Amino acid sequence: MSRLPYLNCINLIRYSVLLLFVSSLNSCTPEPSEVLNNKIKMALRNDNTIDESEWNSFVSYIDNNKKEFDHLDSNKVVMELKKLISNIADKRRNQPSPDIYTPNKIKDTTNDNTLIKVFIENSGSMDGYVRNTTEFEGALSDLLVQMQYKYNKENLNINFINTKIHPSEVDEVNTFVEKLDPNKAPYKVGQRATSKFNEILETILDSTTQQNISILISDCIYSLDKGKDTSGALEFQKSLTKGTFLEKSKAFNFSTLILKMNSKFKGNYYDKNDKITVLDKEYRPYYIWVIGTDKHISSFLEKINLNTLKGFKNSYYLSNTYKNNTPYYSVLKETNKIGRFKQTDRRTRTINSINDIEYEDGTLQFSLAIDLSNIPVEQDYLMDYKNYNLSTGFSIKAIEKIDRDKINKRDFVTLEKTSSTHFITITTTSKYTLRDLKLELANTIPNWVKNSNSLDDTNIKNQLDKTFGLLYLIQGVSEAYEIQNADNKSYFSINITIKK
Repeated sequence: MSRLPYLNCINLIRYSVLLLFVSSLNSCTPEPSEVLNNKIKMALRNDNTIDESEWNSFVSYIDNNKKEFDHLDSNKVVMELKKLISNIADKRRNQPSPDIYTPNKIKDTTNDNTLIKVFIENSGSMDGYVRNTTEFEGALSDLLVQMQYKYNKENLNINFINTKIHPSEVDEVNTFVEKLDPNKAPYKVGQRATSKFNEILETILDSTTQQNISILISDCIYSLDKGKDTSGALEFQKSLTKGTFLEKSKAFNFSTLILKMNSKFKGNYYDKNDKITVLDKEYRPYYIWVIGTDKHISSFLEKINLNTLKGFKNSYYLSNTYKNNTPYYSVLKETNKIGRFKQTDRRTRTINSINDIEYEDGTLQFSLAIDLSNIPVEQDYLMDYKNYNLSTGFSIKAIEKIDRDKINKRDFVTLEKTSSTHFITITTTSKYTLRDLKLELANTIPNWVKNSNSLDDTNIKNQLDKTFGLLYLIQGVSEAYEIQNADNKSYFSINITIKK
């Protein structure tokens, strides 16, 4: 008997298995429309409300996936998105109609009439960043080009600032950048010998309204009176910063985004005692502050790609209007599991309660899938265990991005239909009384600020990556926002009910 038919049959089976495997791989990546639907479902599940922040995140997702949503032009997005949200809401049982945010007018995604005021500190301490071609000039020119493209060019207002504001006429980016040379007259306007940073902040905040965004570019170094105790003088400057921000908050609510940048520096560095150290093309930090209403800054971040600016290092976003929303989260049945437990309510896909607990060698461990996509912090902040608070007896074993190779296959089939972005592995031992788990991400100053702080810059060459008094400065801003919104101590808080 010939083996040919038999071999053909085997090959056919292998081919069929391969097709099934490839098909299963493709099916593991949800379509953008399905992802959008899941984002809407999660938002509705939280509080039956679609607020402005959630609405903007949906619109941003559509903008970032234009090929898949090419049927939605700028004039149809508002109408079609509201219709989609209503259709999803109507499919729920025994739920009232949701409150859906609707913008007053259709947003123009390519042009904006918002006034952008840019303030470049040009005191003597900044000269080292603008000699020759540096990362400072590269980042500034890129920022100006992006803003000219995304906003009306005539609404871009560029100024030098020291003891006063000095307007600068801008025609083309390349000619303006050339004027940054310390030897050029336009750059040398005003009293440049020294400047007090709190006075600069006060001047900029005074010029900021609900109709404009203010952008400050500075080395952000406090100037102290000679002979004063350093820590005492920095505390005093911090209180002035706090007072400046609190005073401005009486006029309207505004947010602040602080970027740490890095650039070569060639020139004189002035330490806390005004002693000069000459630096020759050594890298030093400087900072970009973006100040305006939360709505304006959210729109700005959608239009301008700050992470690609030359020399970008870190960012910190502060707001008194940030809403502590509960993100999507669910216990995973198998991933990183130690011990045993059951889902309390078998009828729901989302697992927020477990029971019938059994320890394994005194340990209970499980993972939580969670959507961290809308948390306004850097990835490093999300991945740092120290930024999370947990109920006594629990600890975090790992924080990881959703990865099909790290998630149990059974769990992944469920996860791909959700908006989850990360999973957090939690562990506890039997020596603790079994209790419910509360997990929250603390709203604190990120570690990069603390690591960038210097209290003594008299030997600057040994701490080139640090800024004198930076922690005090940002503490002043942060404490002002805490006073305005005392309840906003965490970015989110979730609860898992655990029963014996």
